[in-house]
Amino acid sequence: MVRFYSVDEAAKVLTLSHWTIRAWIRDGRLRSAKIGDRRVIRESELQKLIVDDPRRTASGNKNKKQVAA
Repeated sequence: MVRFYSVDEAAKVLTLSHWTIRAWIRDGRLRSAKIGDRRVIRESELQKLIVDDPRRTASGNKNKKQVAA
């Protein structure tokens, strides 16, 4: 089953502000969909950002985040 996150939930998971999430959506860095009046982001889109996170250390494990199921 596909999991969707609100902008605020995505910001919390990625430890970013909701303003950053909205800017990334606007700039095309983060794909989202509009359902009614809500903007939602697929879990798989968040995973892509986590994998490509430039804040990760060289070992790749210390700051690695996981999206909770």
